[in-house]
Amino acid sequence: MRIENNKIFIRQSWLGDALMCPERARLSALHPETRKENDSAMMGTAVHAGIEAVLKEELDPDCIGEHSIEAFRLREQELHAIGKSINITNTDPRNWDKHINSMAEAWVRDIYPHVPRGGITEFKFETKVGAIANELFEYELWFEGTMDYFHPQGIWDWKTAARKYYEAEKQSQNIQSAIYAESAVTLGMMNYDVDFTFGVMIRNASSTGQILTVNRTASHGQWIVNQTKSLVNTLLIMQKNLPQEKWLVNDQHYLCSQRWCPVWSMCKGSYITSENNNAEEAN
Repeated sequence: MRIENNKIFIRQSWLGDALMCPERARLSALHPETRKENDSAMMGTAVHAGIEAVLKEELDPDCIGEHSIEAFRLREQELHAIGKSINITNTDPRNWDKHINSMAEAWVRDIYPHVPRGGITEFKFETKVGAIANELFEYELWFEGTMDYFHPQGIWDWKTAARKYYEAEKQSQNIQSAIYAESAVTLGMMNYDVDFTFGVMIRNASSTGQILTVNRTASHGQWIVNQTKSLVNTLLIMQKNLPQEKWLVNDQHYLCSQRWCPVWSMCKGSYITSENNNAEEAN
């Protein structure tokens, strides 16, 4: 959550964190230095770099694996230069290059042929989606973020994951697709209904690609705006009346662990240090 004067900007990643555990979102914002570059996320970012270069026609698709590995190793060098290292979760560093190459090639083989040409890669947006005025607050609500690939036919997002996505789960629960669709419609770039497509690459040495499309309607847009308002209003009340107190703490999810939560040591980890952190890998 970013506040500028009377504008409140919300990113889908922050909203997901805050709905799952408000205190995690608060501490992460207060202590950005705790953010860790974990292995799976860095591999995903590296593959994204290769995909972007291919879609911009700056890279031959046959070279995507090598390009993505180079992006990963460059980021690793940048971390070492500032005294940091990659946070190893549940992958073997000896397999990083193989996994990156396999995922990048899976995108070219299984996903790229279905991607419409002529879209915009890495489309950054800021969109006003509401104005709130009540007895306590008056502010504008904005969504912001970056779409991996925007095309008038639909929005695409590239994911690397430990396993395939479940369509029913993404259709009913996914926040990112609702925020991006509402933003694109509000900006006048497309009309409802909106197709939002995940291009998923399974994280292993013999990766396959998965294409999963969810549909977002005007009703989904109205819901995500109102859901966001309810959360923001609640957090503003807490901040106004109890600024030194913790926000709601929720440990009933698999990301509440030393492995996956960057602020674990400031929260549950300050009470329980012998927690079993062998949680399944985050997607």
